Amino acid sequence: MATTNGTAAGAAQRSASAKKGQATRRRQAVRRRATTAQRAARAATTQRVGAEAKGAEALATQVAGVAESALLIPVGVALETRDRLVGAIRPWTSRTSAERELTRVRRSARRFERRGSVARNRAVRELRQRRNRLVRELRKRRGQVVRLARRRRREVNRTVKQNRRRVEQAFRPGVDLVQQSFQNGTKSVQNGTRQTRQRVQELV
Repeated sequence: MATTNGTAAGAAQRSASAKKGQATRRRQAVRRRATTAQRAARAATTQRVGAEAKGAEALATQVAGVAESALLIPVGVALETRDRLVGAIRPWTSRTSAERELTRVRRSARRFERRGSVARNRAVRELRQRRNRLVRELRKRRGQVVRLARRRRREVNRTVKQNRRRVEQAFRPGVDLVQQSFQNGTKSVQNGTRQTRQRVQELV
């Protein structure tokens, strides 16, 4: 009986120890998860702060660059203007350089003049070609019109001759009849005159 109680007590103790170990392991797991979450939160906060710091630094750098550019641009413009002015005046400060610059200007002027002359000759040539094409086209059209007018005139003359011939052919029998009647009347008058003369002679 005592052995049985001892065994039950040992089992209960082992069960309690097991439960206590499980509870300890749960607490450790919860603690580890909490620690991991805290570390992750700290890392995210650190990363966010670092990104914000980098963004602020970049913005500050850009602002500084813009401000510096705003200050340096007028200075650069002034220096560039001065250099160009000095470069434009320097060739004319001595006789040799002035003569050299004048020669260069004359050479450039001659080059520009040649280019202008070439462009003018090209334009004149193109205008002359266009005028010649227009004159040829007008002559061609005028020749066509003249030939057409001659053809029409010949056709009209031919038509008039044909119509006159037809009219003559249509009225020729009547004309012949009138001529014949006139001739017959003339002969009758002549015969009557002759007979009258004979009678007068007989009476005389």
